[in-house]
Amino acid sequence: MAKYQTVAEWIRKNIAEGSFAPGQRLPSEQKLQEQFRVSRQTIRKAFSVLEAAGVLRSRQGSGTFVVDLEEEEQKKSRRIAVVTTYVDNYIFPGIIGGIESTLSEYGFQVQIAFTGNKLWREAAVLKDLLSQELRGLIIETTKSALPNPNLSLYRELKSRGIPIVFLNSRYPELGACPMVSLEDEMAGYLAAEYLTARGHRRLGGLFKSDDGQGIRRYHGFMKGLWEAGIYDRERSMVWFDTEDALDFSGMEKKLVERLGACSGILCYNDSAALEVMELFKRNGISVPKDVSIVSVDDTELALLGDVGLTSISHPKGKLGEKAAQVLLSMIRSGLPETDYEFEACLTERDSVKKL
Repeated sequence: MAKYQTVAEWIRKNIAEGSFAPGQRLPSEQKLQEQFRVSRQTIRKAFSVLEAAGVLRSRQGSGTFVVDLEEEEQKKSRRIAVVTTYVDNYIFPGIIGGIESTLSEYGFQVQIAFTGNKLWREAAVLKDLLSQELRGLIIETTKSALPNPNLSLYRELKSRGIPIVFLNSRYPELGACPMVSLEDEMAGYLAAEYLTARGHRRLGGLFKSDDGQGIRRYHGFMKGLWEAGIYDRERSMVWFDTEDALDFSGMEKKLVERLGACSGILCYNDSAALEVMELFKRNGISVPKDVSIVSVDDTELALLGDVGLTSISHPKGKLGEKAAQVLLSMIRSGLPETDYEFEACLTERDSVKKL
């Protein structure tokens, strides 16, 4: 151990044991020089390392003092921003509720914004956050499967020491920002396994092309098909984006032609599955008599069609709680956290026919 590290560890130990109390002035540089028989430069380097770590603070003409961490904590902002693509429907109220309930227990204030899954709106939200004093950010990515022009804004937040936790997907270019999500690839695999176990071979899927979740669910689904010896279903994989999701009627011919010819399909989520069921109904295709459907998220929408949807559960509130816990850990330690994925579990209803 270098000499300055020996001095720094001695100071840390005395603080931990209570020999140096919060707010107390340390012995002078000269006294520490004599005690450790080192140069003034060594003592100053030890002080500098501990100042950078937030343990000590120098005051011009007064000396070096132990930082009162409780007092410093009280001075810091208690505001945490939560940004999702949408706010008041689908899985989002549950996620936001889980975040709010967890953070409020620790005295943090939650500021909510949404992007509508629009890049320009994400940019506006991030610029607004950069003008505020934030303690942390929990955010759902916008079109995470596509190149993002807003990465510089995220990097600016990171450079200010603001910890960031991503929901559902992430921007891999940003490095050590943890993601809390459903095990999306396993969700796709589980759907393929479920359908093939019930005799389905003519399989297809409807996936979202501009969100990372859609890409991962497709990967898992295709892996399941290949393991079952089903290799020729590329034509039965249909992609849509955020704008398409506003009105599937523009894709009706393609969806009927390519998915209606399947015996079983996986839909990106319950919302998309419900649209497909209505579209099939208009075209005389019955679920599950003609086509079986599995979807993802297991929301209240899974119960709104003519038959209940077999769906893979999204953790919703639990995901929000976990994201808040990960952010709190980063705030306390100042260190990055690892990703957390919730296990994919399937809820059986009546939308899948056994062949």
